[in-house]
Amino acid sequence: MKSIPIAPLAGIDNFSPRDDALQVGGNEPRVYLREANNVTIENGRASMRKGLRPVTSTPYADLWQSPLHGDTFARLGAQWVKVNTADWSHEVLAEVGEGALSHLVLNGMVLVAGHAGIFQYNGSTAQPFTISAPAAPVVTASAGSLEAGDYGVAVAWLRGTLESPLSPMTTHTAAASGGMQVLLPAVFDPTVTGVRMYLTRHNGGELLRGEDYPVSATMVNLPTLPKLGAPAQFHRMEPVPTGQYLGLWRGRLVVAQGRTLRFSEAMAYHVHDPRHGFVQMPQRITFVAPVDGGLWVGQVDHVVFLRGTAPQELAFERKTSRAPVPGSTVVLASDEAGEASGGARAAVAWLSSAGFAMGTPDGGIIEPQAQRLRAISATAGSTVVQHHRLTTALR
Repeated sequence: MKSIPIAPLAGIDNFSPRDDALQVGGNEPRVYLREANNVTIENGRASMRKGLRPVTSTPYADLWQSPLHGDTFARLGAQWVKVNTADWSHEVLAEVGEGALSHLVLNGMVLVAGHAGIFQYNGSTAQPFTISAPAAPVVTASAGSLEAGDYGVAVAWLRGTLESPLSPMTTHTAAASGGMQVLLPAVFDPTVTGVRMYLTRHNGGELLRGEDYPVSATMVNLPTLPKLGAPAQFHRMEPVPTGQYLGLWRGRLVVAQGRTLRFSEAMAYHVHDPRHGFVQMPQRITFVAPVDGGLWVGQVDHVVFLRGTAPQELAFERKTSRAPVPGSTVVLASDEAGEASGGARAAVAWLSSAGFAMGTPDGGIIEPQAQRLRAISATAGSTVVQHHRLTTALR
């Protein structure tokens, strides 16, 4: 009987129709296996995969370790928790609701998107990331020296230096030698620290910045117009909505939910323009992975590259990649990505039905296992890079 060498091993091939395709000759001979369970194949040799042991009976989900300080976060039921991996105890941070979480590091803080909204953790406390827009102020007549005519009044909440979207504008018609009394809306957010007023000049125009007031103020009397400053930043804006996937791209927060990709304003991560700051995809989004040249977006049965440097100029490019496993993306540093990095730039990888795929910063796809693997599927996945190997846990 002819002997068949079984080394060096190259991995798994469950796609080639003939068994003789599993043996590759030439200068680099290698052998593929139809199946390999509980082994790690490295440098052509198979070794027993290290066993696993349970570390806790607490049903943590969506475990994620921050690259900032190595802190570990998870979901426990409807709670966002910080996990102590020394003894697997936890600290409750916020009520985020049932359902999968998506984490991100932004400006030295950890962000999480859950069913109940987007929350931030600064190393000591957690609080909502966005600020809701105030209700419109109530304006009545008072004594003063305003010119007779119409004036517009709106307000915004302040959380330190962070400003909320603007309230609806209230128009007040002042009589000659009259003034305005502004009843500020009630504050229900305990993180709000102040109120900023915006006003128009006599008989209209754009809303301009007026004075700031403490959160304890309820009524402001304006016998004359205060000194007015810059135009309102966040007129007709809304808080950034939560979603299933988070990304950070060119100074904007990117949130995916259903078939819609939403963008924050540039360098104002907490606000969103509902009129223009979104892209509608043809299928349900299964991942978002920003790179230098645009955004990799997973679809149900393929992958799309949105090429460009700003939301309004993104060009849609459908790629021939196979169906990706939802949520299985991971960022690859340039030394980990190799040829996919295109230089000293990060690339991304995800698990597809034909093995791992790599998306380059310029919109190219590399599928090294596509001729050997098929029929990989799962409802969700989580990928990590460990010892220059990609490992994906499926569920």
